[in-house]
Amino acid sequence: MKSVGGTFVAKPQTGGSSFLASLKQGDFWALWAPQFAVFLFLLFFYTFGFMKLPSICVIVSAFFLMISGMLFTFRKEARSYLPVAMLLPVAVLAGSVGGLYVYDVYAIYPQFYTNARVYTDVQPSQSSAAVADAGKLVFTDAAYVDTKHSVSYLTERGSVFCIAPVRDPSHGIEIQYWAVGTSCCSMIGDFWCDDAKDTKAKGGIVIFDNEGFFSGSSYDEYGKASRKAEATYQLLSVPHPKYIRWVHDDNLNKVANEFTLKAGLALTAMTLAYAIVSAGLAFALRKPRSPYVSGRL
Repeated sequence: MKSVGGTFVAKPQTGGSSFLASLKQGDFWALWAPQFAVFLFLLFFYTFGFMKLPSICVIVSAFFLMISGMLFTFRKEARSYLPVAMLLPVAVLAGSVGGLYVYDVYAIYPQFYTNARVYTDVQPSQSSAAVADAGKLVFTDAAYVDTKHSVSYLTERGSVFCIAPVRDPSHGIEIQYWAVGTSCCSMIGDFWCDDAKDTKAKGGIVIFDNEGFFSGSSYDEYGKASRKAEATYQLLSVPHPKYIRWVHDDNLNKVANEFTLKAGLALTAMTLAYAIVSAGLAFALRKPRSPYVSGRL
């Protein structure tokens, strides 16, 4: 602060100190907090509500965009309307797309298992169509993973998808169920995915396909692996078999728990990332108070 003609003038702060100072001002929080709340709401609403309420999700996003348009229209009524109108669409887009991504890649699977049925005493020769709505299976004691007839399928991206037929001593003509996994087998003839090597394990977790909005699921890759196994060993599979993770009976929630954890981590990462980015945008868009404070001696 220096005196100019008897007037004290404070020089404005710049950089990080100016941003930290803005955190103590109400106008910054008035701009940042509402749009962040919209982002957070849409992020979780799409993640956990899109399966049952897809149309409502889209309508809610459109509603917030409409509010943004109204604020822009009346921007001359109050100077705070314009920065809110500019930042709100960013929150709507980020929350909607982010939530849809987490839903499609992670959160959809625990919801599948919640809605699907559990079947017990399933025989490997039993038609997979008879348990079409299954999410979890418990096989008979005679069932086992035929690891000697396993193969691996290598994708263009270097991912290894493993598959082996599920059988019993009757050796049915067609393969109804395939045990699967990733990066847990040799090229042919050996398979150690999950609990496949444990003779006491008789549980199967059905692999579901996703919506494919952002990326395909492993379901399609297992289909390619099963066709490779058929060609390699002259096996015969039904057109729509069940691909399963072979586990102990008391571990049938393994896949659901894995994807629940991944969904939680993704939501946390997106929330933190958007909080930082939107704070920077709010700082850039807000109308700061005059940086000069003057007074006479």
